[in-house]
Amino acid sequence: MRTPLMPCLAAALLLGLAGCRHSGGTHAADTPANAVSTATTATAKEGTARMTLQQQHDEEIKRWEAWPIREGHSPERAWQGVLHLLRTVPRFADITPEIAGPALGMPGQSLPPPLRGYSARIHPDWALGWVLDERTVVPMLEVSVGHRPVPGSTYMDPAPVCDGPTDWAILRPELEAMGFVNWYRTGPLHYIAETEHFALTVALLPSTQLNGRLCIKGITLQPMPQKVRP
Repeated sequence: MRTPLMPCLAAALLLGLAGCRHSGGTHAADTPANAVSTATTATAKEGTARMTLQQQHDEEIKRWEAWPIREGHSPERAWQGVLHLLRTVPRFADITPEIAGPALGMPGQSLPPPLRGYSARIHPDWALGWVLDERTVVPMLEVSVGHRPVPGSTYMDPAPVCDGPTDWAILRPELEAMGFVNWYRTGPLHYIAETEHFALTVALLPSTQLNGRLCIKGITLQPMPQKVRP
């Protein structure tokens, strides 16, 4: 049973923007609220529920602007890190935060428990992060970029995070060389392929600033064969 690409990292990024308690070894600069308490976060959520949509959007923008930009994180490094994991880790069960973080170029843990992963704002309009989630029906590792809050389904061009040569046209042949050859779509910009040990979902974004180039928005790994948890 296959599960579709889930917006885990997007939710995690929003949690980071709302403020969260960190485990050891984290960087306070990775969140705008500098690790507020769980009780404070719960109170903030209650207050948010009473806001209008415009007020909620304005608050999200304020939190985004207060989130410091961390240099040194690269989406291209993250995508290459996924390739490295596929080449060097034989089973999904062997992927741990200690292995995933350094491979993806984003060491550390900055998401609120029970989530395991990391997120950082890397550009005025974009953030990058990863989540290892074993609470889902099928466990998953999601690596993704996300943009600043925008109203509704407003499009934001991914050119600032479409760095280096690792766009879809380059990444796909590298994946096919590892056995991901039978691609099919679950949407116009979502591709899925499988090998004996991994299921792979790639989400893309077109860049009008880069002549329609398909930039990578996110990659999700899941174990094969997929088994539904009781």
